[in-house]
Amino acid sequence: MASDSCVERYTEFFNSKDADKSGSLSLEELRDVLKPQGYTDAQSKSFFENCDYSGDGKVSLDEFLKAMGAVPDEVHKNAAFLSVCRCFDTNGDGTIDNKEMKAIFEELRKKDVPDSDIDRIMELVDTDGDKKISYNELSMHVFGVKVE
Repeated sequence: MASDSCVERYTEFFNSKDADKSGSLSLEELRDVLKPQGYTDAQSKSFFENCDYSGDGKVSLDEFLKAMGAVPDEVHKNAAFLSVCRCFDTNGDGTIDNKEMKAIFEELRKKDVPDSDIDRIMELVDTDGDKKISYNELSMHVFGVKVE
């Protein structure tokens, strides 16, 4: 099980997300929490089903705390990566285009990156040639694995 400080944080988090103050999280409440963090609906549902040990259709605090020790790190890493991608995907189409790539460098205070360098990055990472970088293309290029 997690350390006392983690249990405290998880409990505080759980209570803050229990919108109806029922003492449990519904699938909808859990989805609302996980989606902005980069989790897909399928991952949220799977996480919910894995947390709901009693099978009563809701996740109690005890179930949540138990599950937090059982979620593979890979799921959290994928969700974090997707969350970062979505921050830069300003038009929400699931890809990073030239304009968005330039904005990334501007955000990093690299305003003097020539368009030719941006074009070269796009060329290297855009494996399907559609002039956009999908989240999977970026993940494959950076980490060597696809995101879920």
